[in-house]
Parts: sequence; C-alpha cells; structure tokens
Amino acid sequence: MCNLNARWSVKLLIAALYVLMCESVYASCVITSPLNSKVGTPIPMVKGEQRLTLHCDLAQPHIFHFPRNFVNKAMLYRLEADVSITSALETQSSAAPTLTLPLELPSARHAYMLPTGAASYYLDIEAQFARALYPSLSSVPKFHAFDAIHTLTLSAFAGFCFALAIYVGVLGNSMRSFGFYSYSLYVASAATFFLLQEGIIYTLLPNVPFLNSVQLSVLFAGLTIFASLRFLDQLLDFKALLKKWQRSALHYLSLIILALVSVQIVLSSDVGMMVNKVMSKLTLVIMAGILLAILYAAYHKVHCAKLVLLGVSTIILAMLARFYLKDFSPFLQRYGLIIAVTIEALIFAFAAAQKVKKLDDDRMAAFKRAATDPLCHILNRDGWEGAAKVLLDDFNRQGGYITLMFIDVDNFKRINDSFGHQSGDDVLRILAKILKRQCREQDVVGRLGGDEFVVLSYCHSRSQSERLVGRIKARLSNLTIQTANAPIPVTASVGGVITDTSCKSLEALLQEADILMYEQKKAHHTEVSQPI
Repeated sequence: MCNLNARWSVKLLIAALYVLMCESVYASCVITSPLNSKVGTPIPMVKGEQRLTLHCDLAQPHIFHFPRNFVNKAMLYRLEADVSITSALETQSSAAPTLTLPLELPSARHAYMLPTGAASYYLDIEAQFARALYPSLSSVPKFHAFDAIHTLTLSAFAGFCFALAIYVGVLGNSMRSFGFYSYSLYVASAATFFLLQEGIIYTLLPNVPFLNSVQLSVLFAGLTIFASLRFLDQLLDFKALLKKWQRSALHYLSLIILALVSVQIVLSSDVGMMVNKVMSKLTLVIMAGILLAILYAAYHKVHCAKLVLLGVSTIILAMLARFYLKDFSPFLQRYGLIIAVTIEALIFAFAAAQKVKKLDDDRMAAFKRAATDPLCHILNRDGWEGAAKVLLDDFNRQGGYITLMFIDVDNFKRINDSFGHQSGDDVLRILAKILKRQCREQDVVGRLGGDEFVVLSYCHSRSQSERLVGRIKARLSNLTIQTANAPIPVTASVGGVITDTSCKSLEALLQEADILMYEQKKAHHTEVSQPI
C-alpha cells in the first residue's frame, strides 16, 4: 500500500514538473513597428486604420490576444517564417510578400493561434478612437483557462443581475412603484454594459458589428446612471429629504446624460467620445450629489439609508482600487468593479425588499388604525363589514353554515347614568375581550357603535354553529364586571342567525339577527324586576 502511494506521488510530481516546463518554454514576441516593445506593454493607437508589425519566436504554440472593446476590425497576417523583419520590409517595397491568416479563435477577445517557430506578422487594426492597446501572449492552456474564467465570471454576473432585476420588478409591480422598475432598469443596464465592454455579447452575435461599438456601451452606461438615481430617489424619498432645487438639480443632470447618450448613438464615434468625456464629468457630479444625499439620509436615520451607503461605498472603493492598486491583484484589477456592482445590486435588492416590507407594514398599520375600534380594540363598523363580506363570499362559494350574532348590552344607559361613563367604557372593553375569547381566530368580531357588537362565523356544521351561539349566550347571560368604581352586574341580549342558504346581502342577515336580539331583550326586560 505504501509502495503504491509512493509511486503515485512520484507520478504526480513528474506531471507537475512537466506542466511547469511547458509553461516556461521559450516564447518571445516583439512589436517592432510603430514602436519597438514587447508584447504585454501598452501600444498607443490612433483613430482609424493602422498596422503593427511583430516578430515572434515560439517553442510551443501560443495565443496572441487583445480586447475588442474599441477595435472595429482586426486582421493578423503571417509572413513566411524564414523572412526577417528587414527582408520583409524590403520585400514589401519591391513586391507584395506572401501573407497567410493565422487561426482566429472564437473568444470575447481578438485571439489568434500562433504556431511554433520564428515568424513575422502584420496586425491591421481599425480603432474607433485613440487609446492604448494592451496585447498579450499566452500559452494555449493558460489562454483557455483565462477565457473560460472570463466567460463564466461575466455570465454568472449577468445571470445574477437579470434575476435580481426580475425579482425587484415583480416587487415594483406589486407596489405599483416606478422606483422599483428603475432598479430593474439600473441592474439590467449595468449588466448589459459590462457584457458589451467585455465582448461577451459579441461572441454570441459576431456578425453584428454594432454590438462592438463605443456608442452602444456609452448608451447603457448612461441608462445605468439615470436609472440608479431614479431608484435611489424613490427608495430614500429624496422628495421629502432634499430641498426642491437639490433634487431638481440631480434629476436635470441625469436627464441631460440620458439625452446625450440617446443622441450620440446615431452620430460618429468621435462625437461618442466627446459625449463620453462630458458624461464622465457629469457622472462624477451626480455621484458626489448622491453620496451627500445618502450621508444626509443616514444622519437622519432614513429607512435603508445605511444599506444604500454600504452599497455605494463598495462601488467607490472598487473604482479607487482600479486606479491605485493596479499591481496588487490582476484579477481584482479586471473584475473588481464587476464584483462591486454585483454586491451593490444585491444590497440594493435587499434594501428594496425591506422598503416593500416597511410599506406593507405601514399600510397594514394604517388599515388597522382605520378599521379598529379605539375603545374596544376590535373591528369598527367599516372594518367589520369589509372582513364580513370576505367571509360571506367564502361561504357562498364553498357552502357550509354561516352564523351571525347581534349583541346588545341590556340597560347600558342606566349603567352609564349610575356608575359613570368611565365605568361604561370599562364594561364595553371587557365585553369585547369576552367575545374574542369565546370566538375562534377566524371569526369576525366587531363593534357597530355604542353598546352593539356583532360576530360572524363560518362553520362546517349546524351543531358547530349552535354550540358557538349557545356558548356566547350563556357567557353573557349573567355577568358581574369589576370596574374601577364598582362591580357591575351585566347582561346582554344575543340574536343569532344560522343558515346554510347562499346569501349575498350582509344587511339582510344583520336585520334578521337584530330582530332576534330584540325579542331576547324583551324577554330579559320582563324578567328584570329590580333596578341596578
């Protein structure tokens, strides 16, 4: 067993050394024109067409690659392998050299397979604007690993963002709130911007050059800024938080950005670059204004302001790291902003969900305040009628038995006159508690006003309904309620209607129960012979 493990350890060590040797094989690639520099250093580009000349000497096949994000067209031509740069230039002056096209790989970047050996190449590029080009040379395994990680990272980012956009859009639809739709537009625009900039969409539709244009990327960048401001305005309620001119200034700036990016889409790339520069400056102003507004909201403890501040701070830190920590981590340098946008989008989605929950809680609290009797803490007339109609609709659809009880306190005026209104209020509060305890949670208990109470119950059998009516009648037939002033003997008359016949009119049931209640009240009146 030990010998077997030792043999496998030796094999793994040999395999590891082989991989290291393969990675460290000789590979040289130099750009000789227009500048003499190694591949891997930035090469300044001018707007329009230009040609780079490079000479490579490779012991193993390698991939030569660079980003697509500002390159309209690129073609790599291979001269004959035994032609030096000097002789190639001489040949070009006298007769056209033999050019062949290396294998171009399907990738988010322009990528070409370079074979082993020494060879010279022409790289013809049409740049959309003047900018530095960052060409790279990678071994085949290293490039495929990089390309797979790049595609997977961007795809996961986009999928996550679009899922969040749909989720918050559904929340916005339930709330009928434009602000939550703005979040969906913000996240979807940000995801589309990065997919365009990193060449992922172009790999899916390589025959649509417009997908690789600067103007399209600038459009989605502008949409991202516009939508994010609209979302934060709704989430943090800038209308109530900021002065009118402050909020208007932010909105007008975002509208200017939206107008600029919408117009530049049909203009030249030069105009697009000018718009991009103006938009960058306006974006900094808007971001500064938003950050101040968020800090102000957090200081005044606006709901979700601290969460929003955390999300925005993540973006700011990622932007600073991108400029000042270039050599710290190539991965974070490339994907740090994408990761930050993902974190911010998640935080904003959570903040939106919290906002919806708060709005629902506030709406429910407002409904309860409007539908609850302030003295007895049960449903008032409007609240009871609304809940009773829902219960009655269930009964009419599903069948069963509906039970309505109309309850009135006997001689309540005399209780108020003899013991005072405070004691009368105590009696009503205690009666309401008794009714709640005697009924089930799904039964609808309310106070119509004065000393009149109602109970609506949906039962599945007549015996269940009869037990409920009998239990309440017995409980209210002979009470002694202890108030702050004195113990007070109390009785109440109960009129109970039980029916299994479909009934559309709640008022008809109330009227029938009211008649039965008064019949019981008359019977109680004849039984009572002494005053309270």
